[in-house]
Amino acid sequence: MTDPGSPHPGPRLPDPLTPSDIGRWCEKSVIPGVQPELSDDAAVVIASGHLSAAAREIVVRRMSAGLPVPSSTSINGPGGFGGLRRLQRSVGAIEAQLANPMLPSMVAPVIRSRRNTMTRRLDDARKNVITGKGIFATSIRGIRRERREGVHLELIDRERLFVGLTYTPTPNVNAGGYVRRAGSAAIDRVAGVVGAAATKAGIDKGNRWVSEILGDLETPSPSGDAKFVDGYETILFAAGSFYDRIVRCPAWHSDHFDVQRTAVDLNAELGDIAADVIALRTIRVDLDNSRRAAGFDADLSDHIASRESSLRPVWTELIDRVAALASVAEVVESAAIELRVIAEFAHTATIDDRIDRLVARSGEREISADNTKRLTEQVRAGEDQLRIYRDVLQGNIARLSAGDATLRSRRLPE
Repeated sequence: MTDPGSPHPGPRLPDPLTPSDIGRWCEKSVIPGVQPELSDDAAVVIASGHLSAAAREIVVRRMSAGLPVPSSTSINGPGGFGGLRRLQRSVGAIEAQLANPMLPSMVAPVIRSRRNTMTRRLDDARKNVITGKGIFATSIRGIRRERREGVHLELIDRERLFVGLTYTPTPNVNAGGYVRRAGSAAIDRVAGVVGAAATKAGIDKGNRWVSEILGDLETPSPSGDAKFVDGYETILFAAGSFYDRIVRCPAWHSDHFDVQRTAVDLNAELGDIAADVIALRTIRVDLDNSRRAAGFDADLSDHIASRESSLRPVWTELIDRVAALASVAEVVESAAIELRVIAEFAHTATIDDRIDRLVARSGEREISADNTKRLTEQVRAGEDQLRIYRDVLQGNIARLSAGDATLRSRRLPE
């Protein structure tokens, strides 16, 4: 039998992401590397940040209780809720094209037809999310029961939740031509009409129409990094990604982290972060509008600057909370590796016992005590490593709780 070798030291904890790292992502609106889109659960929790505190608690309560919430399968389109975001952006981009007074009259009907098709898809998705079967109670008895249990989301809040889902943080949402993604048939028709119009108006103007209608609104990053609309969307996507990494990790759901799992409600944590980021972005837009309206009023400009300064600590605390969420994800992923190693050791121990019994039955009494001792030391080393992970994880959760309490004391308006 192969010698188990020296005691397993456990994998080294990776260098954690720092608040500075996340701050740089937000400044550039870029997260390095190719990023998978958010899960349905993460998208729904982030969308709940657009709701009132009471309605957001209902969404969190439903998810924590395992009750149905909207899923991307109900929107009948590719790309999950990220696809819904792209569809919403496509409608907006086409509306902007139709508002262009220079758009040729022969092209406008084709573009308008695509706009109408996409608008119908949005309406269908809205109906499926808001009143779709199997999600929210529809019968009078079911609605009354859910209200008693505090898990019924009223119709107006479902409307707001759908609007929030159309703003799901999505990588590279601006990359690629919107009409081009709508389908090759539409491209051929538009290109043919533009070509005919260009013959009359001149080739240069025709090429400009092709560029405006079919061209990319933004060139994708050559590095393959995930680009976002602004820093607020960047931090929301980062928080959702770390949430996904935690809940998808088998170690997080193991008995080893029972205490830590009950110490923090990840759904509530992500929902609170989303609500504060959305409120902060709304205030930021209002302050920018006020600054433009202030003109040369020095007193008003100074007041706006002072209010902006008071918001900086809130942004810093949000970055710290997302960094703590990242640390939790890194720790549980490292612990998952350790658990797999321990499981393999346990399997090896079972094989050892079977071999030892077979040898004893055959009259051989020389049991490999050294191998047994080394195997025991390996298992104990793995368990010690898990204890370290639990201690580190407890500290990260404490950071989340502390940040949550701090932000709650200076809660932004809904």
